[in-house]
Amino acid sequence: MTCAKELKLGTIIYSTQNEASLNIIRHLEQDWNWKKQNDKLYTFSACGKKDCCTGVKAIGWDKNIIEIEPEIESNYFLYASPHKSEKQLPTFTAHYPGNWSDAGFGGDAKTLNIAYACKLKQILKFLHEKNSELELGWQVCAEVDHHGPTLKNKDLPLIFVEIGSTQKEWGNEIAGKIVAEAMFKSLLRTEPKYPTYIAFGGGHYAPKFTDFILGRKLLDSQEIAISHICPKYKIDEIDEHMIVQAIQKTLEPVCGALIDKKGLSKEQRTKVEQILQKHNIKTIYV
Repeated sequence: MTCAKELKLGTIIYSTQNEASLNIIRHLEQDWNWKKQNDKLYTFSACGKKDCCTGVKAIGWDKNIIEIEPEIESNYFLYASPHKSEKQLPTFTAHYPGNWSDAGFGGDAKTLNIAYACKLKQILKFLHEKNSELELGWQVCAEVDHHGPTLKNKDLPLIFVEIGSTQKEWGNEIAGKIVAEAMFKSLLRTEPKYPTYIAFGGGHYAPKFTDFILGRKLLDSQEIAISHICPKYKIDEIDEHMIVQAIQKTLEPVCGALIDKKGLSKEQRTKVEQILQKHNIKTIYV
């Protein structure tokens, strides 16, 4: 395997105290020859050289606040994480952490992290392909922006990649293997470039927007990527500042905004559309 000069350097963050995180990291070590340096550091170099441009690492974390040491060089971060839900469905999911309003589950209030839309799409498609290939029947979806952390000292993208939704799934060996492979492949492959949109409306698991991310739905006959997603249950709490923030905190240029027509009330649609028009952002109802 040779070095790829154009490849952005990514870093995995994992919890040293969580079963799902450790399951994923264990499979990076077992299946992909990552080297354990200590309990909080695993490394992999694509060409076997210590300073290889595709040398990547996984950093263990045991705190709720993530502050990346200045000496850690990375263009983006992937968090190997558990997912919890009331319905307790077996699930593979990916999303950006961030809070559209209050910070009831960590991070800073009214603060989004940087979204890396084409990378999230690449990861979610890897998860979907393996889930289909093995005929697992698990749910594969994007989630809306929610919960912390807020990266404190690195203005860089952060994507959560999750196994859900109960302890049974967190320790599932096949799930750990699938997520490890998806994260690893995304670290070593440049993501395809797609027109990128922000999105508004619908529920927490964003089924309509997930269909666009996975390529099951097209926009103007082409695949697209989606960055920040604000669900219906947060629309009444957001303001102009948050919509502008969603645009500014997307790594890719934002081509426009998707609005789930049936996933918002008329008043909510009007509110969002007026703000978008003020900032010359094209609105598309889906």
